[in-house]
Amino acid sequence: MDLTKYKGIGADHGDSKVTAVALENTTYSQSVYRTGSIDNVMFNDAVALQPATVDYLYADFTPLDQPFTPGTRPLLERLVARITEGCSSDRDKAIALTAWTWKIRVNYVHPDYEPFHGGAEEEVVRKGSDMCNEMARVLIVMAQIAGIPSRYVGHMTPLDYDDPTSGSGHGVTEMHIDGAWAYFDVRGRFFEKADGRLASAWDLVRDPGLVDRQSDEVRAHWDPRYKIANVRKLYAPGVAHIVANYLAADHAKYDYSWTYPSASLMLEAREKARRLRVTCHKDLLPQPAIRA
Repeated sequence: MDLTKYKGIGADHGDSKVTAVALENTTYSQSVYRTGSIDNVMFNDAVALQPATVDYLYADFTPLDQPFTPGTRPLLERLVARITEGCSSDRDKAIALTAWTWKIRVNYVHPDYEPFHGGAEEEVVRKGSDMCNEMARVLIVMAQIAGIPSRYVGHMTPLDYDDPTSGSGHGVTEMHIDGAWAYFDVRGRFFEKADGRLASAWDLVRDPGLVDRQSDEVRAHWDPRYKIANVRKLYAPGVAHIVANYLAADHAKYDYSWTYPSASLMLEAREKARRLRVTCHKDLLPQPAIRA
């Protein structure tokens, strides 16, 4: 399948409003990370998850053969061995790795700041991070070390420009479990379908009500600080969804440069996306207040 029109900035998401949201959201995200750095590149390489691409994305897009050379990532390998000790199935390993990953923001992050954005997965663990896309990278690589195929999934939500605390979306992971792709949120969440199989990102896009139809046993794994209302927003009309491949074996080909966060950087990123909306999408999307 030729994915050219569905890939990167300006990708076709199947609806003009959704495509507009994806464009300004990507503009925002790329302003936070340095050009050419891993998180920037992942946004450029991502493919829109929509009806025209879903069959390919869930069949041939992501290689299930994701070789990893033992000894090349010693810190993460030790962590994976410790975290998955006693797990009898890939499903149990995936749940254990997800539970550990969401606690990066609890166990490592300084209460007032993150020292930098970006960095290799080992650095994300050591510095701590509350950036979901960085935490998703950690989970992706740890899954591959554990022998579970994995990839990145992103949800790009409309920005509320009049609320400086509002988010622009969320990054998660899919792992190939029991012959199918399964959704694992770096906030500790996964979802079961009625037949007990794990739900994929596309299952949730098609049936957002799955979020609320979860057993107490499943809910017990979730990060209690991440409200269910925030999860529902990820599948609301107007949200764009993307999928990107990221292989631990390709580590040497990426740039893991750091970007130091600041209020001015975030404001600059937000303003770039806001200007895109008020100049290009004024007939499609609600308009933010113009800054004085």
